[in-house]
Amino acid sequence: MKDYGFKIFRSCGVLLLLVTSWAWGNQRTTTTLTENWHIMQLDTDKPDVAALTRSAASPNQMWLSSRMPAQVHEILLQHGKISDPHVGKNAADSAWVGDKDWAYSCVFQSPAGDKGPVFLRFDGLDTLATVYLNGIKIGDFNNMFRQYKVDVREQLSPTGRDNVLVIIFSSPLRFIEQVVRPERHKGLPKHKWLRKSHGDFSSYLGARPHAVKVGVFRDVLLDVPGLSWIEDVWVRPGLAADFKHASVQVSVDIGGAEGIFNWILKDPSGNQIKSGSIGPSENGSGFQIAVEDPKLWWPRTHGDQPLYQLDVTLTDRNELLDSRSVRFGIRDVRPVLKDPQTSENRFRFDVNGKPIFMRGACWAPLEGMTHCWDTERATRLLDLLEHGQMNVLRIWAEGHIPPQEFYDECDKRGIFVWQDFMFGYNMHPSGEPQFDENCRLEIEGMIRMLRNHPCILLWVGGNENHMGWNFGQGTNPPVGLELFHKIMPAACAKLDPDRLFHASSPYGGKVANWPLEGDWHDYSTLKFVPEASVPLYASEVGRASAPSLSSMKLFLSEEELWPEGYSPAIRTPGRAAWPEMWQYCSVDGSWDKVGRVGDYCDPATAVELIRVLGMAHGEYLRDRIERERRGVPDGEADGNRQCWGNMIWRLNDSWPIIYWSAIDYYLEPKIPYDFVRRAYDPVLVSFERTQDRIAIWVVNDSPEPVSGNLQVKRLQFNGDLRGQLEKHVTVGPGQAKRCLVTTDLGPVYLRNEFLHATLGEREAVYLLTGERYLHLPNAKLTASAVGNKIEISTNVFARTVSLEMHEVTGAVFEDNFFDMVPGQKRTITVINPAGGRIVTVEALNAKPVRLRMD
Repeated sequence: MKDYGFKIFRSCGVLLLLVTSWAWGNQRTTTTLTENWHIMQLDTDKPDVAALTRSAASPNQMWLSSRMPAQVHEILLQHGKISDPHVGKNAADSAWVGDKDWAYSCVFQSPAGDKGPVFLRFDGLDTLATVYLNGIKIGDFNNMFRQYKVDVREQLSPTGRDNVLVIIFSSPLRFIEQVVRPERHKGLPKHKWLRKSHGDFSSYLGARPHAVKVGVFRDVLLDVPGLSWIEDVWVRPGLAADFKHASVQVSVDIGGAEGIFNWILKDPSGNQIKSGSIGPSENGSGFQIAVEDPKLWWPRTHGDQPLYQLDVTLTDRNELLDSRSVRFGIRDVRPVLKDPQTSENRFRFDVNGKPIFMRGACWAPLEGMTHCWDTERATRLLDLLEHGQMNVLRIWAEGHIPPQEFYDECDKRGIFVWQDFMFGYNMHPSGEPQFDENCRLEIEGMIRMLRNHPCILLWVGGNENHMGWNFGQGTNPPVGLELFHKIMPAACAKLDPDRLFHASSPYGGKVANWPLEGDWHDYSTLKFVPEASVPLYASEVGRASAPSLSSMKLFLSEEELWPEGYSPAIRTPGRAAWPEMWQYCSVDGSWDKVGRVGDYCDPATAVELIRVLGMAHGEYLRDRIERERRGVPDGEADGNRQCWGNMIWRLNDSWPIIYWSAIDYYLEPKIPYDFVRRAYDPVLVSFERTQDRIAIWVVNDSPEPVSGNLQVKRLQFNGDLRGQLEKHVTVGPGQAKRCLVTTDLGPVYLRNEFLHATLGEREAVYLLTGERYLHLPNAKLTASAVGNKIEISTNVFARTVSLEMHEVTGAVFEDNFFDMVPGQKRTITVINPAGGRIVTVEALNAKPVRLRMD
């Protein structure tokens, strides 16, 4: 590769640029190669490249056409070569894709001009790719998480002539079979040697036996930068202690020849507020911009998301050579790992001086069949995340890195991103030089790509790495430590020193998954965990449940969904009480991860089992989230919140599956989604029960104080009032208070009474025993549709009122699966009818009401 004069060094914390003299080029042009692509399965791992190039220049019927980016499975499905892998057991029928080698080809014309480099940029190759241009090898690539560029000036055809690009993808499964593990790494799975999505190699996300993908999953670009271009712009805002003054440090990396660059800073309204110019004779390309009275970026639950814009242009004699725009937010994020008053361990984030309770979810890959990005699908999930009253999203280490547009959206929406590096369960073979260097370049590239985004909350080494070793071996890991404790922290300190680096999730304490140090993952379905009722930060919590009936009908036949004569009765301890195909479309051992299904009536149909699983999932999440937001174990004194974050595992599904998500593969919220949404209300009213008393708490995770009359009623299910208490309360931002004890209401009957607390329009209902033991009267629901709203009322207590859009999947309602107290009226907005017009409203103890929307 030629040297185009790109040299940088650092001095006194400022990035400086040394340049060499070159003749000037023209304005940079970039072309995304989306058309004229074909793929073909290869019958050998040593193809004749010359013959393959000739064939690709005039593809015959052996080649399958496609736009890019696209991976092999989706192209085969488009051409009818495989059955839909989302349905039934079809995924197993196409698992052979990962055993084969594949050729991708593209024909494109050479760009104009004969000076300076011409780069081919590969933003996402999965994974083992050897690339040829016009029959000449230009690179070997082996990491799907890295972006690659190659100067191909010397391999291009003359201007305007065709070029043939061929990418040969080798079988990842064959690579893994051939891995020879050194003695110190014998305990690691072989796929750890390949920098490819960990989730591809198992059935954990839903496809059996696996979903090993191959191919181009991000853009391939032809980049003609001229003789001088902008490589990178790094913006580092810093806030003074009074939050009224900001200093924005900017570093610009320039490739090629020297040049003049001009910069303009625009405020969030688009008005120019500062500008400047730096010429080739000036000392370096680092500069600072002072901003007075900056508009601060907040998470969506606490304020607005004003974004400044820095425009940088590179010119020669008033001719534009290159430009770059960076949008950024000015905010201060301080990790608090020790309580300043008590010196107890904490895992809290203070934003612009305010402690913020993080509430959100873990993000699984959008789609299991491909790593290609789906903007519409991502947008719908982010909309549901917002509706779910969340302010943080964890990018899980076992998927892939989303594109820039995703982080742009999170910046604009005020959604913090807990960013894992892409290192999945268990440790990795660090200490091997080639592997370590590959990982270092991957990590540094990822930091450079994302560090300008205000949404990035922290960097995390990976998912369940130290914990995974501990679970399997019973000891803390002796291997892989170089990666998590040397390479990663060094990269973060060098390239983004203003953010916290956390070694893994979970990490901290006596063992990696310890609730009172660092973050914690919820394995309480499998084991008793001491001190885990209120961890410092719960970064994975959940239970398993099923999608809606309409969703399950899309991937299971009627017989698979509920075999004739099937009974879910449990007559053998430990038996999974669902049909065989439900288990097939789940994770091994997933029945051990369901909630307390024994609290509900025994199901006799698929619909009833879906409800029982969903209710057990939802009520578990509600109870855990409420307790964690109160911040102390039940019965302990208030005023010292030890928990400052809760993230459910997980937000979404990559495949149709019965597991821990809140939103199913078809983007329909599952039953637990609405329990989580209500538990994430910024101002939360909740009940706390100990052996001797029931108390009502108010938690205020809004930015403003909350005051009002807190009222609790003891009611029979038919509406008769048996007692009432009331107290005026004031709760400041970030506070959780035990406000009212219900002892003066006297003994409350377990089976035919309940408690109802209100604070303004906020309410909480408390049932004293499991649903199956309640003596519920028959309720009469009335419902009517007015525009996009459903008006509902009940005469007596209605247990779990639900709304369902008839014969469609993906419908979203403002609220769902909620209790209604006697005489209550509610109006529910239909947010997304998903093309449906008929709505069914029903409750456990009420006959369904069906109505048509206008």
